[in-house]
Amino acid sequence: MLLAVMGDSHDHREALKTAVNLSVEKGAKALFHTGDLISPFMLNVLSPFKGRIYLAVGNNDGDVLAVSRTIPQYCPQIKEYGDFISVNFDDFRIAMTHYPEHARAHAMAGDFNMVFFGHTHQYWEKIIGETLLLNPGDLMGFEESPSFCLVETDSREVRRLFI
Repeated sequence: MLLAVMGDSHDHREALKTAVNLSVEKGAKALFHTGDLISPFMLNVLSPFKGRIYLAVGNNDGDVLAVSRTIPQYCPQIKEYGDFISVNFDDFRIAMTHYPEHARAHAMAGDFNMVFFGHTHQYWEKIIGETLLLNPGDLMGFEESPSFCLVETDSREVRRLFI
């Protein structure tokens, strides 16, 4: 299964729109956003993705309550929104959190096949035991060009795409 993994969009609508459109074009079946979406109006940008969406809460997300209240109206494909996301796809386990220290702990525990995180705005990929630990970089372009990743669950191949 092909997954889109992105995060730290910080209200950069055009970068998120491009990443979502490329994810749809490439055939991603689920989208993981590692946090710092920021504003409720960004949900409209996610809405063209018709697969399942999982959204982590980040440290800069402004009004978490407003985002959670507007999900049903603007982006009902969001299946989970919270500090820690745990998803099972046919016995393939994925965890996601915004924070690298939490992600590393989950990867080291070995309970997940993949763990995604954000916060640092830096692409990072490592295998810990049998777990892929991945930060897709950021969509705001803080220190380098905006990027996100496509991840194949069968092979664990990670493709980083720059916007």
